[in-house]
Amino acid sequence: MEIKDAAIEKLKAIIKEHKKGACLRVFMAEGCCGPSVAMDLVEKPEKDDLEVVKKDLKLYVHKDAQLHLAKAVIDCDPAGEIVVTGLPDPEGGCGCEH
Repeated sequence: MEIKDAAIEKLKAIIKEHKKGACLRVFMAEGCCGPSVAMDLVEKPEKDDLEVVKKDLKLYVHKDAQLHLAKAVIDCDPAGEIVVTGLPDPEGGCGCEH
């Protein structure tokens, strides 16, 4: 997983607004097309989370999300919002209107 500098700064600002000690957690959640990557701010890791540090940004990544994030890139779009690219396509069709 790669995190671009712009995303690191944006995430640090979000965490600072949340409250001191908060950390970004990345995990898998059920979506309409199967599992999808989700993010949340937490105070401590959950079972099976691994601690990852990228340029002073600490995050917890659940072991189930690691494979899905192998080629992922977290960056900011032109509007400054966090975007994640490089994720594997969902298996099979889901019928969603995306």
